[in-house]
Formats: sequence, structure tokens, C-alpha cells
Amino acid sequence: MLGNLVSLPGREINAETIRDADALLVRSVTDINSELLKDSSISFVGTATSGIDHVDLDYLRQNRIHFAYAPGCNAQAVVQYVFAVLAWLSEHDDFDWQNKTVGIIGGGKIGTLLATYLQSLGMEFVIYDPFLDESYEFADKLVSLDVSLNQDVISLHCSLRKNDPHSSFHLLDANVLNQLSEDSILINASRGSVIDNQALKDFLTERQDVSCVLDVWENEPAIDASLLQEVRLGTSHIAGYSLEGKEQGSAQIYQAMLDCFAIDDAPAFPVNHRQSKLEIPLVDGVMHAVNRCILSSYNINGDDDLLRQATKDNSQLAVNFDGLRKNYSLRREFSHFKLMPGLSNEAYSILKKLGFA
Repeated sequence: MLGNLVSLPGREINAETIRDADALLVRSVTDINSELLKDSSISFVGTATSGIDHVDLDYLRQNRIHFAYAPGCNAQAVVQYVFAVLAWLSEHDDFDWQNKTVGIIGGGKIGTLLATYLQSLGMEFVIYDPFLDESYEFADKLVSLDVSLNQDVISLHCSLRKNDPHSSFHLLDANVLNQLSEDSILINASRGSVIDNQALKDFLTERQDVSCVLDVWENEPAIDASLLQEVRLGTSHIAGYSLEGKEQGSAQIYQAMLDCFAIDDAPAFPVNHRQSKLEIPLVDGVMHAVNRCILSSYNINGDDDLLRQATKDNSQLAVNFDGLRKNYSLRREFSHFKLMPGLSNEAYSILKKLGFA
């Protein structure tokens, strides 16, 4: 037995509930700061997330509180979310997403993984990240923000930074949004405040040629329901919510906690490796087959429908938004699905490059 475990909803964790705890394990909805921790006996904080903008790192360092997070744990899930967006839009708007150029904003673990897949598919892409230099593996793809915005698809994967020379807070404001090319696709699966949501709503009202997909929103969970009406797809901050991503994030934090407390006889963290067969009805066209496989493995339109239903009652909007995240249905990554015979060689090759088994 490692100790006594008390489980609480993330937004109900407060100074009183953790006063006598030794370790605190959270996700992104719990703010880790002096107000929460100052009167506690916490010596270890772990967040099973790749983002850490909800954590006051300076306070933890000053008070010698051990900290661990899970960078990259949800990278596969977020990248696959992006491909699901492209698959859904291409089926509805009749285009081949392989012919699109992609601007990646943020070259961390998720942005770099996306670049890796795009390169394997032979797609054109560029990356904007002011923190990267010539040592970066895709250094030849580094460009200015203006150039990255001039692509067919702009996919945001940067962390939220405030009070910084390279602040990403409202990085895409009204002036920047107006730089987007005609018929472009804007995807935000990073942090809601990277885009000025009011400016975005005004922009989309005028620029209906731009297809915007949002997984993250300002002021979560009390998001702007009227902005949801302007986007092509909207989801409840679940882009990284695959079973595999959650397992990996939890496993990383679990091991970090064991190391912190010098526990060497704990059981291994369980990981699910079973696969399912993915049988898709035959369809004409390589990319239709590819899109059908992607959308059969992850029904992104279903997540959009759930959010639209949840925001109909404005008085319950915040509660419903959190409820969608807390009660999110089981979602598996591409590697869980084994392709069955019947696909063309070209479609099979593309899907294998995307990670299908």
C-alpha cells in the first residue's frame, strides 16, 4: 500500500482539502499556486498534462516542492485530432488535405510530432517558434509568424506565455487574424487565450471563407457559446484525451512520485495494449478511404455535437463543459486499430504512415 488516496473533482480541490496531504496529483483545471499550497504539507505536485500554465513554478521552486509533469504524453492524440479535423473538412468541402500547406505555430513535442507525420506524408509545412534555433531537427522549416500564417492550414500548438518577450497571450489578435489567407483552415488545440476569442468571433462573422476549429477556449469552462456558432467544429478541450495519452501521462507522474518518495517496491503502472480490427466499407477514391478510416477511429463530429448540445442552456454551460471532459467516452489512438484487407495500396500506405496498425 502506497498510502491513502483521496479523489476529488479538479475544481473542488482547495487549501482545506489538501491541508494534510503529502502529494497532490492533478490535471489542468486545478491551479497550483501559493493560495492552494501555503498551509499544506505537500512535498510533491504532479500534473498529468503536457501544459503547465496552471502551475506557479516559481512558488514550487522557492518552497522546495518537487514537481513533475508529462510533456508529450498526449502528443499522438492531439496530432491525430488535427488529422481528424482535416479528414472531416475534406469530406465536407471536397478537397485533398495532402495538397494543403501547413503552418505549425509552436515547435514543442506536439508541433514537432505533427511535423514528423507531415514530412513522412510528403506534405509542405513550415514552423514558427521564436525559442528554436539551428539545432532544431526541422531548423530548415523555421519561419516568421507572418509566413506561417500564409499557409492553407494553421495549426496552433504553442504553450501559453504571459509577461514574456515572446508572449503567446492573444498571439492571434484582430490584426493577425486579418492576415489569414482566403479559404484557410485555423485549428487551435493549444490554449484558448492564444487567440483573442472576441476578435476571432468578429473575424469569423466577416470571413466565412475561413474554416475555424477550436478545441480550446478562453474562460473555460464558461466559454462563449456564440463563438461556437461561428466555428466549423468545436470540442471541449479533449484533443489530447485518448486512453493511451491518459495512461502515459498517469504513468509518468506515478513514476515521478515513486522516485520522489524513494519507493522502489510499488507495482508497475498498468497499460492497455489490446488492438481492435478496423473494417471499413469500400469507397471510391484513395483519400475518401483514408478519411473514412480516420473518422471511424475517432468520431470528431460526435464531440462537436455533444458540445453544441451542452451549451444550449447558458445557465448550465460551465457545468456541462466540465461534465463533457470528466465523462469523456473511451477514445483510442490510431495504433489501436488494425487495418483489414480491402484498402488500396496507396490508402494503406498513407494510413500506416499515420500510425494505424
